[in-house]
Amino acid sequence: MKKLTYLIILTGGLLSATSCVDLDQEPQSFITEEDYIANMDQSALESAASALYNDLWYGNYGFNCRIQRIQVCADEITYRASKAGNELAYYNELHPNITANTADFDQTWEGFYNVINNANKLINNAIIPDDDPETEDVNENTEYKAVLAEAYFLRGLSYFYLVRMYGDVPLMMSDEDLVNDAGRTPVADIYDQAIVPSLTQAVEWLPTSPRSGNSSTPTKWAAETCLADVYITMAGWPLHRQECYSLAAEAAKDVLDNNTYHQQETNYSDLWRESNKNSSEFLFCLHHSQANRTMASNYGRSYYPFDYSPNAGWADYYARAEKFNEYPNDKRKEWNFMTEWPTASGTVTWENSHDHLPCISKYYDYDQGAPAASAQANGVTSIYRLADAKLLYAEASTRATGTVDNQALQAVQSLQERAGYDEAGIAKVTSSVSAENFLNIVSNERSYEFFAEMRRWFELVRLELVDDKRSDVWDTSFFKAQGHYYFPIPYNQIMLTGWTNNPGY
Repeated sequence: MKKLTYLIILTGGLLSATSCVDLDQEPQSFITEEDYIANMDQSALESAASALYNDLWYGNYGFNCRIQRIQVCADEITYRASKAGNELAYYNELHPNITANTADFDQTWEGFYNVINNANKLINNAIIPDDDPETEDVNENTEYKAVLAEAYFLRGLSYFYLVRMYGDVPLMMSDEDLVNDAGRTPVADIYDQAIVPSLTQAVEWLPTSPRSGNSSTPTKWAAETCLADVYITMAGWPLHRQECYSLAAEAAKDVLDNNTYHQQETNYSDLWRESNKNSSEFLFCLHHSQANRTMASNYGRSYYPFDYSPNAGWADYYARAEKFNEYPNDKRKEWNFMTEWPTASGTVTWENSHDHLPCISKYYDYDQGAPAASAQANGVTSIYRLADAKLLYAEASTRATGTVDNQALQAVQSLQERAGYDEAGIAKVTSSVSAENFLNIVSNERSYEFFAEMRRWFELVRLELVDDKRSDVWDTSFFKAQGHYYFPIPYNQIMLTGWTNNPGY
């Protein structure tokens, strides 16, 4: 059976990433990738697992860049309308364009499947060595399993993004699945057969503190927070499995009750300082280094305004004025937004600037050199942090029981206190709150806490709030007309496979 080209174009094979083979050896011998993986020692397995994070990063055009771009569909960030032909305008109008936005779909699709395919190679071919070759204690090597669990985690995470972005996608769990006539597997089956089992295994095998010593590799608690996110999403659109709210609450509660490694940072601003990017509040992040040209971030010129001086920014992203105006005047707002800046003709406020929009300053401490001088930057891309577990528990437990328990209340209050609600005279949530109002507060807090962290679109979709939060364009939107929230399957995949694309594309 001929293997599908679109699933095996890899950014460097695992064998080449972890070994050096002498092609002139005598006598000549040949080793397959499967054989090599089967005989990997601990060090080789760690190198292979580490390569998976580069697949996710995808040369800066995968997770960090492309996932932020689709957030323009939501109600937090926007684009520069004054830039001629700006393809982000399609997202702003809730009309994703299969041609104009094609790179976003091509690169996320290929990047996530690179992760999945390479993770599958490790999962299916690695043989767990005995702790002690002299005994018969087979497959009890917890250190080896802990590294292999990273492949399970990344496979589950990658499928989670794929189904939220594209709906039905191919289920690829082994080499035998890589065939030209592979069809698209229903979303429910991807959750049940790939996402939940992969993350459950990761929770079982991952260590309680990270292999790398920082959030660049996941812990058990990162996997369990991701699993809680999966369950709460399964309870919303499109599956509407209400029973999953209790599963989400259970997973998040375990993180809050039993994790001893990850701790909430005292100051919100310290989370976003280059010198502090190893903060234990982060559960799992991509760690960036512009200087070393390894996994650099897109937090450079893209986030500075067009009229910034002396280095003009690209202004790919601004904050929506409506979001800025509704944001509470807390410490998070002070850090997350730049409201005035130097221009060639003097300092301007955002209202009087070229694009009349406030800037996203959350990642400015990640600069490599002078502000807006570099296209790329350092820092981390936060995929999960402890605040996720807190807000996931607060929402899921309340939806599961119809009541606000004390742990849910304290979870939200702890974030409000760090944000300086008391100092700013902003009322924190209290025990007298109704379940309905509490859920609105949780959603708002998630928006404030995770502003521009690439989460918002997925929340609005699972809760079917896009029509409410983007009422300015909803009535004429593609998503309303087609009755779904999916982006198009990349055109080259349709041509290769003969699939029918998502409705409307």
